[in-house]
Amino acid sequence: MSVSVSIVTFRSARHVEACLDSVFAQGRRVGEVLLADNASDDGTVERVRRRHPSVRVDPMGCNAGYAAAHNHNFRRSRGRFFLVLNPDVELRPRFLGALLDALEGDPRIAAVGGRLLAPGTPPTLDSAGIVYDAARTRFVDRGRGEPANRYPCEEDVLGTCGAATLYRRSALSAVCAPGETPFAERLFMYYEDVDLCWRLRRAGGRIRYRPDAVAFHARGGSQADPAFVEYHLVRNRLWVSLRNASGRELLRELPGLALLEGAKVLQAFARPHLRAALWHQLQGVAASLSERRHAAWEAA
Repeated sequence: MSVSVSIVTFRSARHVEACLDSVFAQGRRVGEVLLADNASDDGTVERVRRRHPSVRVDPMGCNAGYAAAHNHNFRRSRGRFFLVLNPDVELRPRFLGALLDALEGDPRIAAVGGRLLAPGTPPTLDSAGIVYDAARTRFVDRGRGEPANRYPCEEDVLGTCGAATLYRRSALSAVCAPGETPFAERLFMYYEDVDLCWRLRRAGGRIRYRPDAVAFHARGGSQADPAFVEYHLVRNRLWVSLRNASGRELLRELPGLALLEGAKVLQAFARPHLRAALWHQLQGVAASLSERRHAAWEAA
């Protein structure tokens, strides 16, 4: 079996059928499709079971979060490669083939992502990998909103967007912390893709961008509340660096982190969710530092 496809749903009925249609159109390299549902109340599970009975659907019983649900799928998967996919993504033909070509062509590559496009006329870039913003305050999707033909060259990147990334199973197993297999469940959601790619790079793996692997990403498939999103982005930003950055990297990040934290402190006076994010962030500093670990991965 080559590829295990992992999809996590939460109120995803509007998108999930088109996503699964595009997955099965990738051909025989799709060995299995695992779907963990975070207590959707819009008929997501029923639609999947009716349209695609071969999908291994497992209702989580609650909203366990992106990280825990993908970890659940990873534990029950069997493929040499693990494709993490959002339900609001539609793969173009040859998407999976292009990513597999990259992994099979270079055993040092631990993860590879493609060119994600935002639907529209004309379509624009959604993500061509993950990079720092100019001030190093945030991690952002490279090229978002730019013309779709930007970034035409295959290259190494800081990270890949967790909406559609193919990982090498042996690399994921090498960087799993105790109780995390392999996504950081304490993050719940947002920046967990950055955290994982950072651990893979520190372990000796390469993170690759493959522009000929094209998919469309609608975004907002779960219709998450903006305050909920900002809470996790602010809380997790510092935690990810404390978990992963070397001393030299932390020094480079300090000005950007100070700028971000200062701005959010000022905004928090009028925004209760930011007050909660900053307080919970502070409470999690010690745990983040204790989770620092350096794993080595030997490319097969």
